[in-house]
Formats: sequence, structure tokens, C-alpha cells
Amino acid sequence: MPNTSLPVSVPDLDWYRDIVEGAPETILIADEHGTILFHNSQARGMDPQDFVGHPIYEYFLPEFHDIVRRKIETVFATGQLETYELASKYETEQTLWYTTRLSPIIRSGKVVAATLFIRDTTREKQTQQVLNQINLNLEQMVDQRTVTLNNYAHRLEEAERLSFALRRAGTWQEVTTMVTEHSKKVLDVDLAGVYLQAGSRLHHSITRGQTDQPPADLAAETDPFLFRLLQSSAIRYVPLIDEQADPGCSFCQYIRRQGIQSMVLAPLHSGDKTVGVLYLGSRSIRELTPEDEALIRAFVEASSNTLHRIQVMEHLEHIIRQREDELRVLYNVMSVASSVPDADSLLQKSLSITLEAVGCDMGVIHLLGINDQKLKVAASQNYPDILHNFLLLSGEVADLWEKVLASRQVVEVHQLKTQSYHEQTVEGVQVLDYIGVPLHARDVLIGVMSIFACCELFDPDKIQLVSTIADQIGLALESTQQRKLDNEALIFEERQRLARELHDSVSQSLYGLVLSADVSNKLLKVKAYSELAESLEDIGEVALQSLKEMRLMLFELRPISLESVGLVGALELRLNTVEGRANMQTTLNVTGKEYLPRAYDLDIYRVATEALNNALKHSRASQVRVDLKAGPQQVELVIRDNGVGFDISGGNGGIGLSSMQERAARIGGQLVIKSTPKRGVTVTLTVPQPAAGKADVEAAA
Repeated sequence: MPNTSLPVSVPDLDWYRDIVEGAPETILIADEHGTILFHNSQARGMDPQDFVGHPIYEYFLPEFHDIVRRKIETVFATGQLETYELASKYETEQTLWYTTRLSPIIRSGKVVAATLFIRDTTREKQTQQVLNQINLNLEQMVDQRTVTLNNYAHRLEEAERLSFALRRAGTWQEVTTMVTEHSKKVLDVDLAGVYLQAGSRLHHSITRGQTDQPPADLAAETDPFLFRLLQSSAIRYVPLIDEQADPGCSFCQYIRRQGIQSMVLAPLHSGDKTVGVLYLGSRSIRELTPEDEALIRAFVEASSNTLHRIQVMEHLEHIIRQREDELRVLYNVMSVASSVPDADSLLQKSLSITLEAVGCDMGVIHLLGINDQKLKVAASQNYPDILHNFLLLSGEVADLWEKVLASRQVVEVHQLKTQSYHEQTVEGVQVLDYIGVPLHARDVLIGVMSIFACCELFDPDKIQLVSTIADQIGLALESTQQRKLDNEALIFEERQRLARELHDSVSQSLYGLVLSADVSNKLLKVKAYSELAESLEDIGEVALQSLKEMRLMLFELRPISLESVGLVGALELRLNTVEGRANMQTTLNVTGKEYLPRAYDLDIYRVATEALNNALKHSRASQVRVDLKAGPQQVELVIRDNGVGFDISGGNGGIGLSSMQERAARIGGQLVIKSTPKRGVTVTLTVPQPAAGKADVEAAA
């Protein structure tokens, strides 16, 4: 093609060429008139320079000229990106589709050219056309299917009605009655009924349309007609003639008496098990159409699902009742563990609870000795000495609790012989059943619980219950022992703390009193009355401070139950008992009491008492004020005293202030302490409300 291009002014575009020359897509640069200024190497085998100077409108179909022209004008006017799609037949008979993205080239704030990124979308367009045709075909198929489904609409409505009615069914008899009556009405048959399977026999459940009652009970040996269906899950159509009747078949004779000429038989299921059969009979030869078969299948599936639901619910109710019994027993064991003071009482009461739960009255618990690791009786109930002695002397214990100890598993013995064959039965010794379960504290074997019974003990549920109780007894025993150790440790720790407090405060003060009294005595002898007055004043101040600290220690020795008196009550008791009796002027203001979160009572109280302790011991304050303000968003505690204060910048504080900071951080709060020498101390604790909100706070209160 001859080059008829016009001379054009090309801006400095070298850096564009460096970027786009090797790009995989076609990239052009055009001016505001659509004249091509640059064409990269993607030119379909042509020299890219042949395009330069030509309008881009020469290369695509005319119906797209206007839209391209508007897009270019928009880019030059706004400097924004634009996109368009067009078709072209340039040098080809096939229509090709392209998507173009226009990007402005800006120099000194002015658009001087536009970059055209051109991508061939012909294949995507063709694919879209194919998909459109497929969609059209699918729509036609859907229309045809819709017409077909409309033919079954009224039957499906009946199936839905049955399903809805079955939701209210609570027994198998209700299910069989509903499906029988519904099937007879909708399918317009003369006879409908259900037999349910029980073991190897079929029992009559319901029949509608009969002139006399069908056989109540069918056996596979004499009435194989219905039993054949139980071997498969298919719906069967059976045209009846006299020659087909099985001789001696009572159900067949019943069908003949009813004048039935054709039957449909459908099995009923519960889960994956066949549980019965639905029979439908007509007094004329009536073919089973696909529509009828589909409807019967829907009826059967709905009924089978309901039967399975009822069966599952009955099983779940049985399990729930069982679990409720187990939980009740475990709760009793836990209650015993939390109420009894010692391990012996715990074991004795737990054994009684276990025996009552399994319906037995004889049992014994052996525990391993700490030193010799031998089993010793720790608790027993109705365990006669004659049985105990016989089991020891005969060596039967090796097959009973010692076997449990060795195997660490449940041991069951049926009809345990408690005497030699030649001996006469002695009172208190019988032929018994035995079950022994190991007792564990975590993973450590600590003993064996044994139960004897004259009745059958080997019910799996009972064995599981006894094992669960044994585990709980082991945990409870461990908790009881640990609680004892913890109490001893707490008592020891509290004694140590009191010893430190007495040594660091009261004993030092008393020693100071002794020294001051000695000095006063000497001053009195030399008649230095002015110095004597000062010494006596010091004695009074030290004695008063010692009295304050003693009252504080006595208050701390009396435990306060925050659960019973609450945070506000505990603060009132503290101020009245300690600060008030120390002749300090106290004020307690509380607002928003209903918003106080019970979960934070202990930590807020500890911060408050630590601040009060500091005021009592170190500040020489005569007034202390406590403000507690609670709202929907936060709780604020402010404690102020008029004491001597301290220099915070000097790092004074110690363990008490650190403890307050730790407690504040634990509940997500912020603790601020302000003080200057001789101007008192202000402690402010701000705590956000728990995420549970006001409703939960009020419920807890």
C-alpha cells in the first residue's frame, strides 16, 4: 500500500517506545484527530511505520467511528482513561473484535497524545456467541421440562401435603395411618394397608377399604408373598390371578376375599433397614404408570424419613435420659467432693452414690498404700467380713481387684463362687456377679472400686456409668487432697506474711516506743520538761500508728465475702472498721451501683484496700475520700487523702503500687497516681465495662 501519510509533529516519545516496543499486545499512539503517531512491532507482519500518519478510522468498521471519536475527545478533554470495543475486517474477510484502552500522555499539564492498548478479543467473542446458543438451548430444554413437571404438579402437591402432615407424627402408628389413608385417597385404590416387621414376622398395623380384618400376624414360612419384597427396595406391581396364589398363604386368601385384581407393594425403611411394607390394591387390572410410581415413591420416602426420625428421636431420648442419670450421679459425686472435709468421707459417700445408681448394695473401694503400694480397704458398704476373709484366703482377689490393678482395665466376673463346692452356703456369702474398675488421679492409678451383685451387672450402660463415676471419684479425691495441701500452704503463707508485717511495722513501732520511753525517763530525771513533752508526743504518735496497723491486721484476718456483701458493702465495712476507728474522717460516694460488674469486684476491692493501706500507714492522713462511679461504658474508682504525699518522680512506691498496677492491667484498666509532697495522694482506677453489657451486669447483680 503506497505511503500517503502527511507530515506530522511527533512529541518526544522515546521513553514510550522503550516500554511498549516489545509488548505482546498492539500499542498505538494517536493525536486528538485519531492520527497514528506511533505503532509498536505488533503489526501483523507489516511495517509499523506504514501506519504512522494514517487515521485509525481506516482500520475498523464505519459504524464504530463515532464512538471511537467521542472516546478520544473525552480523553483529551478530561485526561481520564477510556475503553471501547469495536469490530474490524481490515485485510481479512472474517470479522475480528478488539478491545481498546485509551490512556492520556500529558506534558506540562496538557494531554498531547493518547496511548491505545489494543487486545484481540475475537476468540472470547466467538466463545460468548457459543455460550449464548447453549443458554438458548438450555432455556428451551427447561421450558420442555417445565411442561412435563406441570403434568405432575397436583400429584407432587399431594406428596407435599403428606410430608407436612407427617411432621406432626410422633409414633409409628400415626405414620402408617397417615400414609395409608393418603395413598388410598390420592391414588384412588380400593384397599390400602401397612404391615410392620418385628424380627422374623410381620404384624398388621393399619388397613383402609377392607370388608374384613386382614391377618394380624404373618410368618415368612407360611406367608412369603409380602416377605419377598423385604429383600429388595424396589416398588413392585403385581397383577393377581388365582393360579399365582401361594397355597396356605393367609394374606393371599384375604386379598382374594377382597376381590383385589392388581396390587402395588412398596417397602418402608428406617435408615438403611427395611421395617415394613405398604400394600395398595385395586379391584380391577390397573397398570402402574410412571407418574403413579413416582408419587408412591415420594409417599414412601416421606414416610420412611419420618419413621427414621421418630426412631432416632426415641433413641436420643433414651440416651438423654441415660445421660441425665449419669449427670445426676456425677453431680452428686461432685457435690460430695465440695462438701465433705476429708478423703474418707468422700470415698464412703461416693461409693453409696455409685451403688444406688446401678441398683446394687454391696461394694468396696481399695486404695494403694503410699509406702508399700498395696491395696487396702478405704471404704465399703454391706461388704461382710466372711466374704472379705474368703476372698483373701482363697486367692480370688488375684482374679478380682488385683487383676484390675494389673490390667488397668474393667474386670467382669459372672457367677463368682464364694465357697468351695463341698462347703455349705453360709449366711452373707452368695454366688455373685462382680465388676471392678480402676480409679485414676489424672494418669496415675490410685486404686480399685469393686461392686458385687446378685443380679446381672454386665449391662454396657451400667459398666460405662461405673467407669465414668470412677474417673470422677479419682479426680474428686485428687482435688480433695490438693485442696488440703493448698489450705496448708495458704495458712503457712499467711503466717509468714503476718510475721513480716509484725516485724516490719508493729514490732518496730513497739521497739521505738521502748526507746522513747527510756529517753523520756532520762529527761524526766534531769527535769528537761520541754524535751520530755516532745518525747511523750512522739510516743503518742507511734502508739496511735501501731494501733492503726494492728486494727488493719485484725481486719485482714477476718475474711470478707464479696459474694454476700458486694463491693460497696466491703468498702463500707473497711472504712468503718479500720479508718473510722482510727479517727480518720471517711467519705464513700457511690453512683451507678446497678452497673457495677461483679466479675471485677475482687480486683477493684484489692486496688482500693492497697490505696487505703498506704494512706493509713504512710501518709499521716486525717481524711480519706472514696468515690466509686459506674456507668454503661466504664467504672471509675478515685481515692484521695490529705496526707504528706510523696514525690512520684523520685521512684517511690514499692511492692504495693506494683501490685495495684498489675491488678488494674489484669482487668484491662488504667491506674493513675498523682501526688506531691505535703499535698496528699490521689489514686484513680478506670476500668471499661465487660463486653457482656449492662443486661448481663444486672443479671449478675
